[in-house]
Amino acid sequence: MKYRYLLFNEKEITNFKNIERILNDQGFYWLIDAEFEDAEIEIKNDTILWHSGTWLSGTWVYGIWLNGDFRWGTWENGIMEDGNFINGNWNSGIMKSGKINDSVNIGVINKK
Repeated sequence: MKYRYLLFNEKEITNFKNIERILNDQGFYWLIDAEFEDAEIEIKNDTILWHSGTWLSGTWVYGIWLNGDFRWGTWENGIMEDGNFINGNWNSGIMKSGKINDSVNIGVINKK
């Protein structure tokens, strides 16, 4: 299952088609195009908050990653609060307490 839920306007949406319609309407095409599973996400202040799930491939454009595994893909920018960056290309962003695998291709990382 790609999505467990999307929190949007204080409502929890679990229907796949409704989630993708909202993501499309809000301009998060990059998220729709990505491959992941069991995502628990939220849209707040025009920003994606990734609460949990496993990112399998694609490009993370920008958002706040609260927890979960980033297994493969490209991290363009954003804040990783917690979770695991297992593999992929890290271009720019802030990592707070997340864990990054030693073999990852790292661009600019600001450890806070």
